[in-house]
Amino acid sequence: MGGFLRVCIIYDSKHETGATSSIARCIATTMRNTGIEATICKPSQSCPDPHDFDLVIIGTPIYYERPMKSIIEFIEKNSRLRNCRVAVFLTCFATSKKVPGFIRNIILKKYLDSVLKHIKGNILSFRAFKGWLWKPDEDVIRECIEWCKELSKSIKVNIYEGD
Repeated sequence: MGGFLRVCIIYDSKHETGATSSIARCIATTMRNTGIEATICKPSQSCPDPHDFDLVIIGTPIYYERPMKSIIEFIEKNSRLRNCRVAVFLTCFATSKKVPGFIRNIILKKYLDSVLKHIKGNILSFRAFKGWLWKPDEDVIRECIEWCKELSKSIKVNIYEGD
């Protein structure tokens, strides 16, 4: 795969100013800042083959208690990401601290499972972020940066230790 580590961020969203789009861009920027080549695309675009990357990051908002259909179709179309290292993020309002913890955990498990069950690759990490529609939540952006730094270290360890 070459000398540089390569990450592909595949996400979809209905709002370019919303949380999912903003987080996908944050991931790309943070990965690049850690020395990892990052490609970002939506399933409606001509995305590269995810099997050509060291890590595939899948992102989706939750609408009506489901991930976006385009993301699930992308995963299915690409052999369920078999033999890929994968990280998953989703955005939803259920992560709000206003939702009682035990209820939030049940909801988030359901949402994450609705994506993870389609993936047959090596899932390195998954994360749920609080959503927004217009004004970015700086706390969520900071959480995203920290998650990316952890992912960056994890992928470097996985690659250099041979998984």
